[in-house]
Amino acid sequence: ILEALISIQATRFSKKMLTSWKWRQRAYAMLTSWKWRQRAYASVKRVRGWAKKKNPNILHNLHLLDAELASVEGKKKKAISHYRDAIVMAEKNGFLQDQALSSELASLYFDSIGDTRQMSIHREN
Repeated sequence: ILEALISIQATRFSKKMLTSWKWRQRAYAMLTSWKWRQRAYASVKRVRGWAKKKNPNILHNLHLLDAELASVEGKKKKAISHYRDAIVMAEKNGFLQDQALSSELASLYFDSIGDTRQMSIHREN
């Protein structure tokens, strides 16, 4: 799960670099972004396999990873839905540290899209 989160964050960082560099550096950043994205998809696929085996301890993590991927891909509604599901499922199953992580990442996402009201709600939780 940690590998997938790191890969997604690296993809996000690489995408930011695409807008600020010269063409040669952009080409390198694009390749790097693609590699990180492929690594993230492979990690999420592994977590999906665990979830298919009916492991209830992993479902909230899968929602968090799906939310992060959706945010990188620009799928706003899907990202919001998965962040909320991750927070609710982590709370329901007693994973307080994962609930806090999901709330923090949701807060950062809402900040990135300019929704300060939702950002402050998730920061407080």
